[in-house]
Amino acid sequence: MSPAACSVPARPDAAGFKALMASMPQAVTIVTTLSPQGEPVGATLSSVMSLSLDPPMMVCAFDRGSATLACLPGGQPFLLHLLAEGQEALAYAFAGKGGAEKFAGTDWARGPLGLPRLANAAGVVACRVAARHSGGDHVLVTAEISAIDRPDDIHPLLYFRRTLHPTRHLRTSA
Repeated sequence: MSPAACSVPARPDAAGFKALMASMPQAVTIVTTLSPQGEPVGATLSSVMSLSLDPPMMVCAFDRGSATLACLPGGQPFLLHLLAEGQEALAYAFAGKGGAEKFAGTDWARGPLGLPRLANAAGVVACRVAARHSGGDHVLVTAEISAIDRPDDIHPLLYFRRTLHPTRHLRTSA
């Protein structure tokens, strides 16, 4: 095969890139923390991944304009919630702009370190910001994990092709 046959455009078009990323299933997560004034803040994220096993770390991608990101300086603790089936409305509510008003009518309580913990999540990871890195129109937050809570009987929610999907029907190994 000639090098010309393998050529790739210098930069993909935005619509094509968004379509490709929409076809990549992602966990639906919400990060919660406290503002400097002690008010709960949170944001829905679809770009989250594990980074390291030793030490345990995560990476979370925030839009540069995120009010929640503004509350996450180095060392700040936060909770990462893996949303469960049935929490679609919560995912959409936290995807919007705003602060403490996102928590109105939401089932939550103060959890570890007094942080806002959302009820009925498929998993909760307690983290502390290790570093922040520029990534185009986003900021990547690396975080050290201090604790996890993962109930076995709750199925997570996935984002795929711009729609939220339950995972109950997926086969799992024993």
